[in-house]
Amino acid sequence: MSAHKHPDALVYSSKQVVLSDLAYTSYTYPGDQEALAALKAIPGAGPLLAWLDANFSEQITHLSNNEQMVRINARNFGSLYALVERCCAILSCPVPDVYITTNPEMNAYTSGQRRTCIVLHSALVEALSPDELCFVIGHEIGHIKAAHGLYRQLGAMAINYWDVLASVVPIPGVGMLRIPLLLAYWEWYRRAEFSCDRAGLLCVQELAPGLSALAKLSGKVAGYEDERDIEETIVQTEASQEVNKLVLLVSILENSDNTHPFIPLRLKALKEFAQSDAYRQILAGQYDRASQAPTPAAESNGGAGAAGQAVLAAGSEAVDKWKNSAAGFFKR
Repeated sequence: MSAHKHPDALVYSSKQVVLSDLAYTSYTYPGDQEALAALKAIPGAGPLLAWLDANFSEQITHLSNNEQMVRINARNFGSLYALVERCCAILSCPVPDVYITTNPEMNAYTSGQRRTCIVLHSALVEALSPDELCFVIGHEIGHIKAAHGLYRQLGAMAINYWDVLASVVPIPGVGMLRIPLLLAYWEWYRRAEFSCDRAGLLCVQELAPGLSALAKLSGKVAGYEDERDIEETIVQTEASQEVNKLVLLVSILENSDNTHPFIPLRLKALKEFAQSDAYRQILAGQYDRASQAPTPAAESNGGAGAAGQAVLAAGSEAVDKWKNSAAGFFKR
C-alpha cells in the first residue's frame, strides 16, 4: 500500500466495512425501482438491448475508448487504479475497465453491461481529494451494479423511435402517452442519481467527502474552498417555497429533461440517507444479497399489459406534479 499515493484514503481504513455480496436493491432511492419497472416491463426489450449492447455498442465503446483515452491499470496510473479496485471490493462489484480522458469538465460516467467501464475526466481527478474521488467512483459503481446504463438506453430508444412504436402497438391512444412517458423517463433518470449517491456514501462510509464532492460539482472557486458552507447550499432547496405556483410550474417544465437532480437536492438527500436507520443497517450487515436476487439485466419481463400499466402509472405521477404545481395559481 505504501507504493501508492493515497495510503491514508478512507477506503483503505481497517474500519471500513466490506459489503460482500451487496445487491443494488439495498441502496435504491424511493421510486427508483418503481419507475424503472416501466422500462423493464416492455416485453423482450431488456434481453434484446443486452444482446445489442454486448455485440455492438460495447465493442464500439471499447474501441473508441482505447483510441482516444488512457486505460489505467496497476502499471499505468496505479494509484488511481488501486482506488477503483478497493471501491469495487467494498461494494462487491467486478473491477471494470477504467479510462482517463483529458477534459476540462468535472465529470465521470460509466457504460456497458458485460464489459463495463468507468471514464474519469482529468479535471475531476485533479479537483477532488482521494476520498471525494472514491465517492464519485462508488457512485459510478452504483450505476454498474443496477444496470442503469442498459435501461437508460432502452428509455432513450423508446423516446426517439416513439412514432414507430406507436404505429405497431395495438393500443388505442398510445400516441398520447409520449409526454407522460418522457416525464416518467427523466424522473427515473434523476432518481437513479440519488440511488448512486447512496452507493458512493456506502463506499467511503463518511458523509463529509460525499458532500464536498457534490459541492465541488456545483461550483468550485480556486482559493476560496475554505469559505464554502455546504449547509447554506442545502438551504437553497427551500427556494421553491418562495415563488408562486406559476413560476414553479414553468421551472418544472423547463427542467423536466434534466438528467441529474440539482446539487442542493442531492446534498440534502445524501445527508438524510447518512442519518437514516437504513444506512446504519447496511453497514451492520443487514442488506439484500446479490446471490439471492436476479441481476438487474436478467430480471424477467412482464407482458404487454404490465408494460402499459407501468408506463401509465409512472407517466400519470409525473403529470400530476404539473397539475399540483399549477393548481394554486389557477384557483386564484
